This record gives sequence, structure tokens and C-alpha cells, in this order.
Amino acid sequence: MNTHRQNGITLFIALTVGSTSCDTTPLAPDNPMASDLTAVAGPADPAVGVGQAARHGFQFEVALVDDGAREIRSRILAQADRWARIVKATDLEDIRWQPGTIRCQDLEYNLQRHLVDDVVVLVSVQDRTQDGGTGVAVGTCGFRDSSKLPLIGAIRLYLDGLSERDADDLILHAFGHMLGFGNSWPRLGLLRDPARHNERADPHFVGAGATATFVAAGGADYAGPKVPVENDATWGSADTHWRESVFGTEVMTPGLRSGVADQLSAITIQSLADIGYTVDVEQADVFILPGTSAASAIGEGHEDHLCWPVMSGPVVFYDRQGRAVRVQQDSGGMRPR
Repeated sequence: MNTHRQNGITLFIALTVGSTSCDTTPLAPDNPMASDLTAVAGPADPAVGVGQAARHGFQFEVALVDDGAREIRSRILAQADRWARIVKATDLEDIRWQPGTIRCQDLEYNLQRHLVDDVVVLVSVQDRTQDGGTGVAVGTCGFRDSSKLPLIGAIRLYLDGLSERDADDLILHAFGHMLGFGNSWPRLGLLRDPARHNERADPHFVGAGATATFVAAGGADYAGPKVPVENDATWGSADTHWRESVFGTEVMTPGLRSGVADQLSAITIQSLADIGYTVDVEQADVFILPGTSAASAIGEGHEDHLCWPVMSGPVVFYDRQGRAVRVQQDSGGMRPR
């Protein structure tokens, strides 16, 4: 994969306070829909903003919540920065916020900000040596109600035994979900024929930009509906990734292959435009679909299951004033195996 220089780093304040249930929703002021959401204060450790320094450029606010994440700080920020460059011209609405601790998927972050601009991401690197597990689990706990795009998310990385290249691909994959890849599709009406409750379904993404780019990348003769989304529910990653049997080594498939460089394609970048971002498609890697025959359309397996499903649990939708306007139980998603 390409290496991209970091740009526009801004210092912020963050903290891991402890752990809570994976079903805990993030905190917000004046939230009448979730009585357990009460801000708590705590000491602070450094975290960083990644993206444009300009007032209206896109940025991630990345909270490195444990020593494992801080040890590979530069590599985490490099992958976040690549996505920030791709969507740097996007101006998501700022969300007013009451400073205090937010919680998402067992992670906590003391956010001392009065505005969220643009996406807060809590990152942990944990050891699963005893389980023999490597991979990534991601979850989005808060969305903007207006655009249905993410506001707050969490990434848990398990990198034992992975090469730096494989770990970087895994981190890049995780931050793609933090922009809404997969998890914003059904909320925007862009996912058709979902497979989560139907093993014979043929899920596909119907955004115009991604569809045209899929055709241009070798998918014109693909026999099924375009653009094919993962339908193998064995690992819980159906409906939230590109179909690996068609996309091969594209970085947003669920089974990244060890020792193989993965590509961030123009199809993925155009799918971000379809869900509401302003994108720079020139940031894409060269990518041609490896095989789009009818035989590859449904039900072929993965090589290495490094990307686990998008975690399920309640998600909160916030208006511009930081008020939780609704809480929704997310039936699909990634959870650690």
C-alpha cells in the first residue's frame, strides 16, 4: 500500500478511565433517552487530531487509550491521515458537546471539547496471545442524525504476530469503517437484499459513484447486482464489506490476507462520495477486479479472517445541539469472536 505523509496534526486531551459494557452508549449533555449517560471527569493523557488544520477541513480526533496504542502512535495516525486526505474537503456539521467522558465499545475517553469536529475515534491495541487471536473489532456508537454519518467510534486491534504491513492494512481498514463504510449504508438506503438473516441473499451497494467505478475496474460483465457486498455470514461480516470472492485483496473486504499488499480502490473512495463525503479519488491505489464471474457471485470463503464483524449494540443519533434524539439497537455488526 502507499505511504502518505501526515498533515494537520492538532493536539487534544484524552484518557482511558476503565472499561464498561460493550453495550454502553456514548455520553452527551441533556440526553432524555438514556438515563445512565452522565458525564464524569478525570485526568488526561495526550491524544491527537488528524486531518486538516483549517476550520472547515475534515479531521479525526484519535484517542490512543492505552499503552499498546501509544506504542504504535505514528502508524495509527498515518493510516487515519490517509483517509482524512481522501475526504479532506468534506465539511460535516459540528456537534455541540458537554465536556466529559464518552464511552464506546468498552473504551473510554475524556473529551474536553465543546464541539465534536468531525469524528472521535477511540483506539486500543490489546494482547490476545493466550487466545491466539489476531484481527480488528470496530464499532460506531454515535451518528449524526442529519447525515447518518459517524460521530463516535471505537477500534480494538489485536496485532500479535502480524507483520507491520499487515497491521497497517488492518488499521487502514478499521478507519474506513469509522467514516461510515458499511455501517451507514442501510441507514441511507444504499444496501439492498441484506444477507444477515437470509443466507441465500445477494447483498449489494447501489451508490451511483461506486457502481460506475466498479464497472470501470473490470466489473462490466459481473453477473449479479452491482456492487456485490459480503454475503458470507460465518464470521459476522456480511452486509458491511465488499464481497471478498469478487474483490480479492481490496482493503475493505473482511478477510485481509497475510503477507499480501491490499489496495484501497477508487470503488471504495467513490462509495464514500455516495454516502455524503467530498472525496479525492486520486488518492486511490491502482486496482482491477481479480475475478467477476457468475461462479464467484455467492458463497465463496475467505483466506484469513483478520477483520471481524462490526460490533452490535445500541447507537445514539445526535442533533446539532448534541442532544440524543433517538437510540437504536444495532442488530448487525462487528463483535469480537
